[in-house]
Amino acid sequence: MTVKRISHHTFTVSDLDKSIPFYRDLLGFRLTQDKMRENVPSYDKVMGFKDVKVRVALFMDPADESMLALLQYHNPQPIVREMSNVYVGTSILAVQVEDIDSEYDRLTKANVRFNSPPVDMVREGKLAARLAYALDPDNIVVELYQPTT
Repeated sequence: MTVKRISHHTFTVSDLDKSIPFYRDLLGFRLTQDKMRENVPSYDKVMGFKDVKVRVALFMDPADESMLALLQYHNPQPIVREMSNVYVGTSILAVQVEDIDSEYDRLTKANVRFNSPPVDMVREGKLAARLAYALDPDNIVVELYQPTT
């Protein structure tokens, strides 16, 4: 198999009415679709559930290069679980920023929670980047990443 590119990345969220403003208004993703999907037999088959009813929000990143999909299940009922990076299958969305300190300040003022202020990522004795882990409304980690070069 030859992978041409990543088409999109998907997160299941508990409430799109909370998640959409976070990704659109705070992170700058462009909302391109917000639709309720049901009675779609192909969804039932590919997702492995019966009578799938899911609200789908699609976003393009600010550079119009990558797509993010957020799903809010209405059927089957979603299961909210503790979020932690140590769980197998946990995913982190890393977004590159120009000035991590100003973004941290801006997002903190907007009541976005972080694990810590920005930290220097030092590897092999060299500063590789500065980063911080922001938490979306479902505690999904969004890494703010500022490379050193």
